[in-house]
Amino acid sequence: MNVEQLMTPDPITVAPQTPVAEIAQLLLEHRINGVPVVDREGRMRGIITAGDLIYRAADETLGPRTSIWKENFYKSVFRHPEETDKDQGRTAMEVMTRDVHSVEPHTDIVMAAQLLVDFDIVSLPVLQNGRVVGMLSRHDLLKWVAKHPEGANRLKAGEG
Repeated sequence: MNVEQLMTPDPITVAPQTPVAEIAQLLLEHRINGVPVVDREGRMRGIITAGDLIYRAADETLGPRTSIWKENFYKSVFRHPEETDKDQGRTAMEVMTRDVHSVEPHTDIVMAAQLLVDFDIVSLPVLQNGRVVGMLSRHDLLKWVAKHPEGANRLKAGEG
């Protein structure tokens, strides 16, 4: 079975300049975990998840740190001048995650499920020629599992 058979086609997307408040409202209204950030041609530039937005409420100072000095040094040296800290971002472009795992419509669901598990991802953008054509979420896979409790992995089932 392929991703195309389970994905949500034509997902909600946002433009890079979309305000964070508008994105949060979209996630709540549509009960979704994330939205791809796309340019005018529909090419994916990143993704914003509920986790990216919740990060804004977290108090980073409570987490374990090896050295605040070292962290500030790395930020000042390696960060691009146009980049903003996620907790200070006001638009999709400033808050989005840029390095995004994705799949194609013909990807086997076993491979997609493995990506979700291995990288602790809630949903995967489905790209065709660099354009977002769908989203595959853990919920989409869970619906399939509920109908097929025997599983989808042919290697574990003794096939192949």
